[in-house]
Amino acid sequence: MTEVELKAAISRNQAAELPGQLLALGFREQEQLQETDLYFNGDGERDFRKTDEGLRLRTCRDLVSGVSETLMTYKGPKTDLRSSTRKEHETAVGNPMEARKMLEALGFAPVYTVEKTRRTFSCGSITACLDQVEHLGDYLELEILLVSGNQENSVDILLKLLDRLGVSRETLTRESYLELLVSSGIPQKTS
Repeated sequence: MTEVELKAAISRNQAAELPGQLLALGFREQEQLQETDLYFNGDGERDFRKTDEGLRLRTCRDLVSGVSETLMTYKGPKTDLRSSTRKEHETAVGNPMEARKMLEALGFAPVYTVEKTRRTFSCGSITACLDQVEHLGDYLELEILLVSGNQENSVDILLKLLDRLGVSRETLTRESYLELLVSSGIPQKTS
């Protein structure tokens, strides 16, 4: 599967206004989540910082129901220069501590934890996520999951939605939250 994604930094005021704007455009709120992402890196021969890949264990807790689940995700390198589009493989994990031990036994070292609250909205094939990321602030992620189809067309669709929401294209970033945290000098946290 290919995840076509745009990410933009937004102000606190925009974060407060965007839910109403999304609902007015026909989006429906799906979830309110607390997400904790533990990222791993390979050994010297497979350094994800150099290969632009990602491997993480994500624990999601639904803030309404209290139900939690953990997912293991691999993200390949970005595939274009306009977005954060990547090939992605994801599966549920029954026991997060055992999954972590397995990854460590295979030579993957935990390197960073990213924590955020996320509100998700969907309309057709588009998902909009309003994220409040610890140490970074507020972001809007727009994404389309493609099994097949035109990646460039999907990027254009997301850019038009960004414009309709009044979010400046100048605030777009192709960096992941992990990359943004590392470049900001926030100390590593792996527990």
